[in-house]
Amino acid sequence: MQKEGFYPQPLFDFGKHPDFQKNYEKDMKTFYAEREHMNFEKCYELVNGKIVCLSDFHNPKHPEVFLIPRDQNISVVDEFGDQIGIMQTMFPFSSTDFYVDFFETPGSVFYELYHAIPFIRLGGITQLESLVPPRPDDWDKEIEVCYCLPQFPHTRWLHSLITAILMELVLANNGFPKKERAPIVLTAGCHDIATPAAGDTIIRLGPEMDEEENFSWVMRKYGLDETWKSLFGFDLNPAQKWVKGQGIMGKLLDVVDKMSYTAIDCYRLGQIREGNVRNICLENPLLMDIWQDVRLTKNRQKVYFLNPEKLFNFLLLRVYEFKELLLNPYARMVDFLVEKLTKPFYEKGDITKEDLLTWEDKDLFRVLQEKYPEKNIFLLEPEQMEWQVFETKEQMHEAVSELGNRVDHTEHLNGFFSGLNWLVPGKRDELKTLRETIDQKKVEMIEEVIESTKGYYVYYYK
Repeated sequence: MQKEGFYPQPLFDFGKHPDFQKNYEKDMKTFYAEREHMNFEKCYELVNGKIVCLSDFHNPKHPEVFLIPRDQNISVVDEFGDQIGIMQTMFPFSSTDFYVDFFETPGSVFYELYHAIPFIRLGGITQLESLVPPRPDDWDKEIEVCYCLPQFPHTRWLHSLITAILMELVLANNGFPKKERAPIVLTAGCHDIATPAAGDTIIRLGPEMDEEENFSWVMRKYGLDETWKSLFGFDLNPAQKWVKGQGIMGKLLDVVDKMSYTAIDCYRLGQIREGNVRNICLENPLLMDIWQDVRLTKNRQKVYFLNPEKLFNFLLLRVYEFKELLLNPYARMVDFLVEKLTKPFYEKGDITKEDLLTWEDKDLFRVLQEKYPEKNIFLLEPEQMEWQVFETKEQMHEAVSELGNRVDHTEHLNGFFSGLNWLVPGKRDELKTLRETIDQKKVEMIEEVIESTKGYYVYYYK
């Protein structure tokens, strides 16, 4: 019997444009029916994709970003006839992929971003670090599973690139001239450059590891503040504020940042696990086209979204990403592991803050493996632990006392940003919060998911 909410689509279809398979099958039908009478070029085109020049997708509004349609089987080539291949950046659940010019135009925004050392470093830092896939309820409880680190391969580099691309597109759509966009787009691309090796788990070492606070330090260390000031009029002071979410550009950066990581994280999770994340993406296969709805008011004082329903679907997907992955107790069972391994050497000064802000994951893991030769630090074993959640701190402390040295760690989760206060057009086109605009049942749906993640958590060894 088919489970309610289960979609039998093959894995390779997940995240694709809903019309791609239909159009591809149409091409294949033509190929098999007429191949004996076709020349080689036509056969090749039907099977491998119609050859289209990249220049066909040039848009003078945003000349460095090309939008590649995802509904057709096409093979995009550059001016020399070479396929753009991996330079085409996939953006799942959307109408288009992206292409940016990294190599041909020195001095352009994306060329400079791509060649910046701290941006390159983000390619060695995985986005979800030591999170593991959530364990389905119907798995045999007797089966113990261990995982190799990392389970999710996408990096902060990819996330940051897409954030910069979305910022460029949104600003261009809102009439910002290219010269004015450049410093904002560079800031968007570099908003995570102060992420330490191993990401969020290392940020927990102390407030001095805060990635937003360390943004200026990294920019100055590599001279990007001065280089980009000369090239683009970049100013580190407002950029630091934007990274912290301050001002209108800070609010816009927060929006495109959330869009970027939600799309990639949910694509990876939905590929490997059933659940609400997968279902919402399948029901809304072009959900991430929401970036096209982002607007700024004429006075540039507010950010809003054109379509309340599309915004609701995006926020619903996002809260289920937190529920099923980012704050899922099983998925986070070993999320504190790298911090615990690193902390004693960090406190002694054997591993420094500068090390953590300049290393990639592999550098930290190599050092930790040398310091813990008896452990396999790349092997994650969440099945060795269990967890309980309590409503009050007192209940948590009582459980910790009873469990004694079996306790691995505790934490308090107090919910997360719902997005319900983001703005949309109301009646007579005045701006109202989404909370005020959509049906109350939808508001409650989002709030109930957030509420279900709250509590005082205790993780302990079996």
